[in-house]
Amino acid sequence: MHSLPSKQNRVVLRSSLKNCFAAGDIGAFFGILGDVFSKIAVIIGVLLLNEQMPKDLVLGRILPGIAVGSMLGSFLYFREAYLLGIKEHRNDVTALPFGVGSTQVFTWLFIIIVPVHRQTGDPYLAWSVGLAACFIGSFVEIAGAFVSRFIKRYIPQSALIANMAAAAVVWLSFNGAVNVFNKPHIAILSLFIAFLTIFYRKNIIPFIPNALLILAIGAVSSWLTKETGVQHIQYAVQNAGVYPPSLYLSDIIAGFRHIGPYLSIIIPLQIGNFLTTIQAVESAELAQDAYPLRRALIIDGITTLVSALFGSPFPTTVYYGHSGWKRSGARGGYLLFMLIPYALLFFGLPLLITAVIPFEVIIVFLVAVGLAVSMDVQNNLKVDYSIAVAVSLLPLIAQYITSLIDNILHIFNSSLQAIDIGAFQASGVAITGLLYLSYGAFASSLLYSIWIIYVLQKNYLGSGIIALVLAGLSAIGFIHQHTISLFPHDNIKFVLLYALLAFLCFMLYWKAKKPSLS
Repeated sequence: MHSLPSKQNRVVLRSSLKNCFAAGDIGAFFGILGDVFSKIAVIIGVLLLNEQMPKDLVLGRILPGIAVGSMLGSFLYFREAYLLGIKEHRNDVTALPFGVGSTQVFTWLFIIIVPVHRQTGDPYLAWSVGLAACFIGSFVEIAGAFVSRFIKRYIPQSALIANMAAAAVVWLSFNGAVNVFNKPHIAILSLFIAFLTIFYRKNIIPFIPNALLILAIGAVSSWLTKETGVQHIQYAVQNAGVYPPSLYLSDIIAGFRHIGPYLSIIIPLQIGNFLTTIQAVESAELAQDAYPLRRALIIDGITTLVSALFGSPFPTTVYYGHSGWKRSGARGGYLLFMLIPYALLFFGLPLLITAVIPFEVIIVFLVAVGLAVSMDVQNNLKVDYSIAVAVSLLPLIAQYITSLIDNILHIFNSSLQAIDIGAFQASGVAITGLLYLSYGAFASSLLYSIWIIYVLQKNYLGSGIIALVLAGLSAIGFIHQHTISLFPHDNIKFVLLYALLAFLCFMLYWKAKKPSLS
């Protein structure tokens, strides 16, 4: 087969690239921009402003790392849309939304990085543990490319998405709403407009993207109430500079020595991450954009790996939302546009954005994302399966509460591990129960969700196997314990109780298989 002449090749290339851009890319760009920079604002607000970590760490290492991984992913997913358009001779292909994972930002911050920083007083150690977590998480995502078929076959999808909805409600919506209500005078109106846009998808004010309107209202409220001012801009300008990316492999290796207690967070959360990618790709296929699933999972893993190597502790992933951008007429151009704001991370300029718009305003996007994810999940679940969301919430709520208590104790130079919890027990606070539920919360939350769905399906063999998995994880301290160890004394009761539960489930399975006597 003869190749096309070079001039004709150039014409085809220009035509194909032209098909990657449409008016809908503008709205999609601002939507993704608001989502991405809400997370970056949270990272800056928590680490640089609240935890007072060094600016050379936050601006000089973390932000450039986010930029490298995110720019690579944005380009690769733009390329996927471009190639799909050529393959199917179409001009209406919409790219998969991509960026730093929402739930991962909050959990990595508040369950890994901030606690390590407060326990050790060493911001660089806390960052290196976060890098190690991200590095390990990248291989979990890549592994998802090869086990996704098995998971889809044997694990109820309803359980998986119910668990994801529970995590989004707790760590995106609730945690974000608490921060919004902390400064209601500047963020409440923006929050409820964000809620409104979940259902009203057109621009509230013609020609002004809703995301831009939300930010503008928050910024004006902040300046009118003097929450932000010229001094914040001066601080941001003083800290602007050139922050080139660097490799941090030795810091990742250093973080491995302290990663043990966090494996029960990293592994299930990253399993949830690649499941989100699976669901996002399947959703795109329903919208007539059939992307190769395995390649998407590998891209997510590679971009997460690259992010960690260049200094970002936060995993990357495909987002939900393809169908919405498809309806709005977006193509692939919005991802290419994102290369420009990502490039700003090399100069510390997001600090200028947070000087103008407080992160309490920007965070409203994450609150809305968490609720939108939960709403979509509930709409797609069978009515009988909605209990899986409630069951999944239990460990995650306990984890949030214990994290909050730990933060309060930090004010008094203490922590839950350092105090005698007898005082809590004596006052009627079931602190031991909260701790048991909170340790390994993401793992137990996921497994409880799977177990309850199996029970609803009368799949007692499956529920018995999950109970044995719970017993096994208890035996190594993966759940219900702060650190991993073989047969921790305090966990023997959980091992025995889950084993007994497994026996009961298997008994029901055998009973169901046994022919009934006529």
